[in-house]
Amino acid sequence: VKDYSTMDISLVSTKLGPSGFTLSPEEASGLEVAMIQRQMEEKLDSKLKFWGKLIGEEQDYLLAYSLTPAFGFPSKKFYFCTTANFTLKQLPELSEEYITKSKGVTGRFRGDPSFPLEEPPEDAPEAEEGVEVESFREIHRLAFTVATIDHDVAVVPVGAFIADAAKQIIPNKAYSGLSYGAAGALRSYCHFRPAESPLAVASLEKPGLARPGDIFDAIEDDKPTGTWSVTYDSSNTTACVKSFYWPGYFFFQTVGAAEYGGVYFGNGMPNKELAFGL
Repeated sequence: VKDYSTMDISLVSTKLGPSGFTLSPEEASGLEVAMIQRQMEEKLDSKLKFWGKLIGEEQDYLLAYSLTPAFGFPSKKFYFCTTANFTLKQLPELSEEYITKSKGVTGRFRGDPSFPLEEPPEDAPEAEEGVEVESFREIHRLAFTVATIDHDVAVVPVGAFIADAAKQIIPNKAYSGLSYGAAGALRSYCHFRPAESPLAVASLEKPGLARPGDIFDAIEDDKPTGTWSVTYDSSNTTACVKSFYWPGYFFFQTVGAAEYGGVYFGNGMPNKELAFGL
């Protein structure tokens, strides 16, 4: 993957074999065209990346995102479409009220972004014809779920990104991949999100250049221990990282090459029994 991290849509058919996940030819071609259209409409410098597929009861959601340079940490925007309509739309920003409401919703997604998730209050004014009244819908839960999963499991290999002299996180153009031994070690992978751990935060605050392995939160430090696994594929040419807390997240790193990516294929619900099963 040449520009920024995670999954280029062209790699889906070739790199997801060990995961058991795939897109149908119709989904892959429809989403690829939609991603190009969205990139042109927003005049983005880099291609949109494939994020994953969230399984619904009636339709599934296909998700992509853009990553653009920003002060400190790259800016991420998420886009979605359903498998019934390959037109990408941006997921909405959420108010604190909708974040709280989203946390309280359980059960499967329906696959309809406009599906209401609460009854309107009895004293709510009637909507004028042709005017949509803002209400808490599945699209808001989708935005919350995607952001939560991305925070918890978006992964990059150590060294793929660096902090420049201004402590801005940028792609490392010299990154050439991981050796066979390093690719099979959890310590070689970190969370792709703004630093949260004291070590990562401190490394970005102190003067001078920061080591690439110190600027992100290490996934091997996640609790409970055993949240992640790393294995090799049957050819021993690709390392595969999986999350047990978010079943369906899969990350690959080609041994000895700057080719890596991560995707999520799941129902949008975490394995909350993980701590009891380890």
